[in-house]
Amino acid sequence: MHQIIKDQVTIPYLGLERTIRIYLPPNYEENKSFPVIYMHDAQNLFDIETSSYGAIWDVHTHLNDYYNQTGQGIIVVGIDNYEGGFNRLDEYSPWINTEIKNNALLADIKEDVGGLGRDYIDFIVNELKPMIDIKYKTLSDREHTAMIGSSMGGLISLYAATDYPEIFSKIGAFSTAVWFAEEELLYTINKLDTSFPIKWYLDIGTNETSNDEYSEFNQLYLSGSKSVYQTLKKKVSEPYLKFIIEDGGIHNERDWSRRFPEAIRFLFETPQN
Repeated sequence: MHQIIKDQVTIPYLGLERTIRIYLPPNYEENKSFPVIYMHDAQNLFDIETSSYGAIWDVHTHLNDYYNQTGQGIIVVGIDNYEGGFNRLDEYSPWINTEIKNNALLADIKEDVGGLGRDYIDFIVNELKPMIDIKYKTLSDREHTAMIGSSMGGLISLYAATDYPEIFSKIGAFSTAVWFAEEELLYTINKLDTSFPIKWYLDIGTNETSNDEYSEFNQLYLSGSKSVYQTLKKKVSEPYLKFIIEDGGIHNERDWSRRFPEAIRFLFETPQN
């Protein structure tokens, strides 16, 4: 039987306590160690009662199925997002967006947002991961360390791999909010240190939006993800890169849940060069 453990950590750059939610696979008690996936928005991963939008990724069910199919157990460390106001946008981007307050993308925003992403990833790498590696039976090397997120969580996951390619070897970026900082993200990917092989799973739906009042939002999501894919394609060999465009896909945990098993299979299978 799998376990989901709740714990508290201190976010040093904020001085605040934050909940983390840790999934341990059904075979955790066996005499072995396990790969680890770090995920964002943990409120929306396991429990409908804590979810923000009435749906969850259902990560535990999918990874239980993956274990039953393959015999491979995987640990997930989910970090709750920074609730309140536009704090989530602040924490999931290393870059400050100074234009969003002046355009119609998200009409409620009247100030600059973003800029805490470097601190957030530094915290995961330098404080949270060492704590998890001590406390749980992890395979701590980069080959067995992944990060997955959606929307702004996809943005910060892509950034994490460019900043710490020696730590993360598998990245899942679902419905990435590339539009938030497209120029900066593409520039950073172009500078990627390719001496560290990384597997990249990208996806996007054709009906994505973060604001129903802005009719062109779906095109922003599509074009941004396509730009990331094309940029990575110039630097990464085909077995290490997968990009899915889902016809009719929307910006919702149910869609991310549906695509999650394929992402896991791709990220954790051995590439055929």
